[in-house]
Amino acid sequence: MTTDTEKTVKGDKFAKDAASDKDSGCETTTKLSRSTFVAEVPIKLRACLEIIGFSKGKEVVELGQGEAVIGRTPGCTIRLSSTNVSRRHARVIFRNEEYHIEDLGSTNGTYVNGIRVAKCALRSNDQIDVGGVKMLFTEERILEKI
Repeated sequence: MTTDTEKTVKGDKFAKDAASDKDSGCETTTKLSRSTFVAEVPIKLRACLEIIGFSKGKEVVELGQGEAVIGRTPGCTIRLSSTNVSRRHARVIFRNEEYHIEDLGSTNGTYVNGIRVAKCALRSNDQIDVGGVKMLFTEERILEKI
């Protein structure tokens, strides 16, 4: 039985039976690593927060792989000037190949799909409510051509 890191390679693929292979010395076993067969698949990750319940038009904020702080103060990455939004309300962070939202001790709380959360992993099409401001989280993973 072979493991996932070991494959058998036969020198003569037209041999009639296993006994004749061993006698003629045509069989060779070579250890091959898994990376020989499976290479890394290049995937491009794109994530956005679409602010839908605040201003007249829809605003789309593209998230990077760092941290985005949501709040009222000018130092926040995503600034919302609503009185129900705390100065530093919540943050969205990229960790372990996925996005998470974390409440930063806000007065009115952070809600994901109608449930109040302290910390939560985000999935595509999650609806986020920060102090009455509604946002839609979208994420897409695109396979890049080599």
